Amino acid sequence: VYNDHVSQHSSTTCRREVVHHQFKRYPFEKCKNKRMRSFLNFGELEFLVGFDVETLKLLRVLDLGRLRFPLKINGDLIHLRYLGIDGYSFSDRAAIISKLRFLQTLEAYSEYPIEETIDLRKLTSLRHVIGQFVGELLIGDAANLQTLRFISSDSWNKLKPELLINLRDLEIYQDYEKRRVSVSWASLTKLRSLRVLKLDNLRLESEEALRSTDVISPSLESVTLVGMPFDGRTFGQDPMPFLQKMPRLEDLILENCDYSGGKMSISEQGFGRLRKLQLV
Repeated sequence: VYNDHVSQHSSTTCRREVVHHQFKRYPFEKCKNKRMRSFLNFGELEFLVGFDVETLKLLRVLDLGRLRFPLKINGDLIHLRYLGIDGYSFSDRAAIISKLRFLQTLEAYSEYPIEETIDLRKLTSLRHVIGQFVGELLIGDAANLQTLRFISSDSWNKLKPELLINLRDLEIYQDYEKRRVSVSWASLTKLRSLRVLKLDNLRLESEEALRSTDVISPSLESVTLVGMPFDGRTFGQDPMPFLQKMPRLEDLILENCDYSGGKMSISEQGFGRLRKLQLV
């Protein structure tokens, strides 16, 4: 672990390294440590030249945090399972990510969105994809995918939900710079394993056939709706008769939703497991 006090320590056999804040004092010969399995950086934004990732062929975890530097990957990191990056960690992100065929977790934590197209169709081992993907997100046969945040409504409508058989956590948002695209609730009912759902400023379409059924999305345990208009087109003026048909729902959050109805009504049999109701 590198910080202000032990930054000069050096070892060519260390497998796991964590760097705190003062990255300029990090010994650059450590970048040549071919035994390294995991590297974690967190703290202030820093720039570094000379960090040669390609020599770390046994690397399994690479969490760059807010570290920014030129990065080249030619597909040799076959053991890499986790990649954590800032939105602007390095250039050519799309080309580099598409080469990491055995990656399981991609986490692009940043207030800056990723605007370019990210092609994940060859990354069939992916389990968790987290980041603000404004550009198109291409996902192929993602049977192992469990977490998908945050995908735009436009990109979501181009996917085949029936192939996402293990997806448990999903967040879809509306990109304000593009035309408003509606998302069909029918596409969400195809996600048989879905437990957590968040919809941010979407226009949602719920077909009449779904409204007439007794049970909707039986696997859902948590639903968060942000900026949702309840105007009769989505759930009707009262969303509760629709939402209460989710038998396993425990958490329901309605945040900044445009509610034009006179009242909300819940039947005696509705929300059998609901523990948290938040109206913000």
